[in-house]
Amino acid sequence: MKKFIFLLIIFISGYAHTQTLDSLFLNANKLFQQEDYLKALELYQDIEKQNVESEALYFNMANIYYKTNQVAPAIYYYEKALQIDPNNKDVKFNLDFAQRMILDNIEPLPKSLGQKFRDNIILKFTYNTWAIIAVSLAFLFALLFLLYHFSYSTSKKRFYFITSIISASFVAISVFFAMKNHHYVSNTKYAIIFAPQTKVKSAPTKSSEVNFELHEGTKVLVLEDLDNWRKIKIADGKTGWMNEEDLKEL
Repeated sequence: MKKFIFLLIIFISGYAHTQTLDSLFLNANKLFQQEDYLKALELYQDIEKQNVESEALYFNMANIYYKTNQVAPAIYYYEKALQIDPNNKDVKFNLDFAQRMILDNIEPLPKSLGQKFRDNIILKFTYNTWAIIAVSLAFLFALLFLLYHFSYSTSKKRFYFITSIISASFVAISVFFAMKNHHYVSNTKYAIIFAPQTKVKSAPTKSSEVNFELHEGTKVLVLEDLDNWRKIKIADGKTGWMNEEDLKEL
């Protein structure tokens, strides 16, 4: 009985907490529609502090930062939204506009066939989505195999056998893509430059030579951590070290 009461209290508390967050989000949306951006942002930030990860939350926060000409946080939260849904056309469209505010004009290196395949296929969905696809195809395989097993017609048996083999192949491919996606996301760190201007150095010391400079909003790949220094790589292949305070990891 005590366990039941304890679980009931947890359920009620969790439900009440969810209702509070939903109410905050709706109020923030109303303020956003009324163009009271600062108050709306405060409410969105209160929700974010509750460790909520939401595509809609990040998208709305990014829109406010964009409308108030804060390029770095705008791009940061558009990128956060894309991490949840890589195919959101609205987020991609707004991100493209925000990126036009960046001062750095970096020409990206051409991608190899493997990189194009990874970006256009494996990273097209999140690894959770690939896992869901794999599970769905596994159920389809099980259904087709049962139909094959209990079918008496030779032509139907042949059809169900072939389609079950195809579905099993797609299960394996989906699992492979999910694993590759998870490995890439887990082992790849990107960051957005938040400092108005920062010097990227040849070594993780204050006295080292400056390789190049970057400005707020630029997206970089974080290669290595050393104390309060980060080794970064930009789209054209250049690398260097910069202070961790000048960027924010996604």
